[in-house]
Amino acid sequence: MADFSVRLNSGNNFTVTQEKTVVAEFLSDLADVAVSNLPASDKYVLTYDASLQKYTLVPADQVLQSAAEDAQLPQEFVDQLDVALDDKIDVDAGGF
Repeated sequence: MADFSVRLNSGNNFTVTQEKTVVAEFLSDLADVAVSNLPASDKYVLTYDASLQKYTLVPADQVLQSAAEDAQLPQEFVDQLDVALDDKIDVDAGGF
């Protein structure tokens, strides 16, 4: 969409200027986004990479792994895993 500006100069002349606003259609059009191989990046998550100073796509598993490594998993998530794993593991010590 174009924006127009009309001004009246001191000599009773009009000056018309047009400014065009450019809008990115794709993430890859943005200067601070580094994405490649989008067809193979299904179910990836957009995250900020401070070393590149750009947003990049990473597998969702990597997000969980990073959260687990720095102990940032919510307690509710840990509790849910505890219950789910407990329901799947059945230890039978046999009879004495």
